Amino acid sequence: MRRLTSLADRDLLAPIDVQLGKLLARRAEGASAEDAELIALAGALASAERASGHSCVELGRLPLFHAATDADEEALPDGNVLRQALARASICGDGTTPTPLVLEDDRLYLYRYHAAERRLASHLRQRLAAPAAEPPSRATVAFFGEIFAPATKGALDWQGVAAAAALRGRFTIITGGPGTGKTTTVARLLAVLLRAEPELRVALAAPTGKAAARLSEAIRTGIDGLGLDDDLRERIPRTSSTIHRLLSYQPWNESFRHTAENPLGHDVVIVDEASMVDLLLMDALVDAVRPTARLILLGDQDQLASVEAGYVLGDVCRAADRDGESCTTAFGEYVRALTGATLPSRGGAHPLRDAVVRLRRSYRFEAHPGIGALAEAVRRGDGAAATAVLDDPSLSDVARLSNPASGAALLAPVTENIERYLASDSPESALERLAAFRIVAALRSGRRGVEGLNAAVERWIEGKGHQVRDPWYHLRPILVTANDTATAL
Repeated sequence: MRRLTSLADRDLLAPIDVQLGKLLARRAEGASAEDAELIALAGALASAERASGHSCVELGRLPLFHAATDADEEALPDGNVLRQALARASICGDGTTPTPLVLEDDRLYLYRYHAAERRLASHLRQRLAAPAAEPPSRATVAFFGEIFAPATKGALDWQGVAAAAALRGRFTIITGGPGTGKTTTVARLLAVLLRAEPELRVALAAPTGKAAARLSEAIRTGIDGLGLDDDLRERIPRTSSTIHRLLSYQPWNESFRHTAENPLGHDVVIVDEASMVDLLLMDALVDAVRPTARLILLGDQDQLASVEAGYVLGDVCRAADRDGESCTTAFGEYVRALTGATLPSRGGAHPLRDAVVRLRRSYRFEAHPGIGALAEAVRRGDGAAATAVLDDPSLSDVARLSNPASGAALLAPVTENIERYLASDSPESALERLAAFRIVAALRSGRRGVEGLNAAVERWIEGKGHQVRDPWYHLRPILVTANDTATAL
């Protein structure tokens, strides 16, 4: 297994990738020694891609791997060579029957991920093909107009369009950058839905406990000021859970109690921070939502992908973008009936184009144009534009520091915030003041990494007379990384 050894010695494959590759080679009955080595390499690469967050490895992209890693072609052969060896292997199939490896066109999967991807795609197609809701009633149109502000002259109210998509279809993605009003849109949407159908059962969920808590808070904030009557306000849910808790995760056998055979009882399922949901979890979620229920995903398609394999939200949004900006004629008519606005539409548009709505206006950055411009430059990967924003003297909310000589100089922009935090006289005020600022690092280690900056902050705090030697010193921020099911926390 010289190829595996060569890549492992250069840290291009982890030990678990190598061991999986060797196991697959041993199971490849009747394979020649050369084919067995190629099968081992292919399996190890599929495992390595999974660990990197990808559900498959694209054999045609191996030349790019050569260039990126400087791996020699003897260790990492051409994709055609691997493809031919896999075609001859008994342990590689097309996914119609269980085999350890699955080759579909140019993509090589581990069977579990291929099955999840196919199943998820099938479920989403069924939702897109389901009959759309009836045209909105006059009462719904009138109440919708009260809840959603009319579009500004010459511009579409994309929050209203997003809500229209969720009212009409059984699968909706509302995407957009920070501060574009995704959860605000959902809070208003819930008011419209529950006004029309008071008995609707709604579930709010997110991939992590912290995200679930933020969603609950955002919904509570979103319904304030809408002028809703007390009965309607009481029907709008204010609590959310993690997806695992919603599906009743069973750790003893790594399964969920709610599946297609035992689906969730909710009529509407709303998931925030959906960019963090990996392929296997999204597959389990969609499988457990009744076909007649609405599934609404919120998230920023430009955010970091999930830690585990698969980037479902981003992939679905990109697929919708490939069909252009025009929605179907039927959806355009529904939006016009509900809001009076006109969307670009065409008869041959794909239904997925109706289901994915991007919010364009960032309300959060209107008071901080520099941060908004910097965020947009980073999103595009435009380093020159990011530097220009930082160096623009007219943008007072961003600035570039030229390699501060000391930790104190580096922390100067936030020392006032830290002092206010240290002066907190209650847990509530401490949490409020801590939320007012953040120090973000691109790296974990080094003087400018997370570890170095944390040390610099603690030295600064100690210099102000505060004790930081105790591991749990007073006012030390704590990050909760796991839920405690025994205490429901």
